[in-house]
Amino acid sequence: MMGSRFTFTGRLIVGLVVILFISAYMFSSTLMAVTGAAVLLYLAYRRMEFHSLTTRVDLRIERTVLEKVVHKDSPCSIKLQIESDESIRMIVSDRPPRTFIHSSGDISITGTVSPKKPLSTIYSIIPKERGYFRFPPLGLTLMEARGLFTREMSLHPGTEIFVRAAKKDIAMAHLMSRRKQFEITGPAHRRHTRTYISDFKSVRDYMPGDRFRDIDWKAVSRLTKLMTKEFEHETSLPTMIMVDCSISMREVVRQRAKLDHALALAMQIGIVMHNNGHPVGLITFDEFKVMDHLTPGKCELDDIVLSLFKLPNPVETADYPGMPRRYKGGKAEGEERFLDTVGPFLVKGKRRSFTRDRTSGIFEAIRTMELLEETGMLLVVISDLETNRPAIMRSLQMAVKRKHRVVVVSPSSWPYHIRDTELSEKRLERMYEDYLEKQTLLRSLRAGGVRVIEVDPEERGELVISGLRRLSQ
Repeated sequence: MMGSRFTFTGRLIVGLVVILFISAYMFSSTLMAVTGAAVLLYLAYRRMEFHSLTTRVDLRIERTVLEKVVHKDSPCSIKLQIESDESIRMIVSDRPPRTFIHSSGDISITGTVSPKKPLSTIYSIIPKERGYFRFPPLGLTLMEARGLFTREMSLHPGTEIFVRAAKKDIAMAHLMSRRKQFEITGPAHRRHTRTYISDFKSVRDYMPGDRFRDIDWKAVSRLTKLMTKEFEHETSLPTMIMVDCSISMREVVRQRAKLDHALALAMQIGIVMHNNGHPVGLITFDEFKVMDHLTPGKCELDDIVLSLFKLPNPVETADYPGMPRRYKGGKAEGEERFLDTVGPFLVKGKRRSFTRDRTSGIFEAIRTMELLEETGMLLVVISDLETNRPAIMRSLQMAVKRKHRVVVVSPSSWPYHIRDTELSEKRLERMYEDYLEKQTLLRSLRAGGVRVIEVDPEERGELVISGLRRLSQ
């Protein structure tokens, strides 16, 4: 809180007092001197009274998000209300988070608040990013009743807002689930529980215990008795979606982040698989640890979608991020010793197993699956493959050895920022180096039995779902 200051009117009166005192001195006028002293005493009295009022006044501020669910790129309404135990005039200026755009309504209001008459306004803002956001402090300018002084202060109601993915991404995911069907073929390393029309073999008489969905109603209408369909084999494929939340995925240049794209793709994959009868789970991880783990068949689809909505916020970057330089030029001085020291505190396990390629989030995620999950799952890893690449190779090789079908959906950094970045020769060379190194990694992954789907910012899920359907067979 700052001390009181003169307004423009107050400064004019102070100037008038100065003129009166100068005139009284020059013309030896007692009346001017007395008038100036009286005005000066009045200003001092009003300032003391205003200071006392601003010190004892009790302001209660409520900032409420009117929508129960807030989505990216969709307007949301904010109600701001100020109550006071005494009458005081003020100017209230609210400030939404930096990533929000003011849409409509008065974000700044001026008026007199009293015990029986609160001051309120409703305005709309549009979030441009997904994640958790906290509103900055509210700016208040308290005004003296005669307009002679003001006092600025800030109050923090502690308002938080949780922005979910854009409605169009959710709608696209549900649209994909109606248009795409996964038919799992090939050797399965788990029990069969799911039937498909393409595997139809014959019909037989109904037996107690047969599933209601396997009854052939056309045969029933002709034969006037219950008949059950038989299939060549019945299978379902548990699917684990693994989302990389490392800093390279969260980097954003001018509102473009790979993590937000990964969220939309993961949501589409999860809804499509769930609607086709395949249990779906989720693992999110960063550079060093597993952030969330939901087991297929033991969680609801809503749990997975909500966990995706809670992924970390993007981090704004001023330039093309690309792959961290420290992974290209070898280990920095003392880096290996540092990792050996802090490694045991970052992941769970025995100390002797903590080498650099094991001190990573993706390795911890694969090891968690090895301990808690069954074999023969479909692993969909959504990652840019830029954080600790030795750990990526080792971890995915472990998953293949455990009889999992591993599919990597991988975006590259440069297409997400090339439109908004000035292309210098040095930047182009860096992008090309990143591209060549990543292609080398992808060739190694393919040679090791890992299927790879490369995506760009324009991919809305159609190519990924179609490719995933083929690769999962």
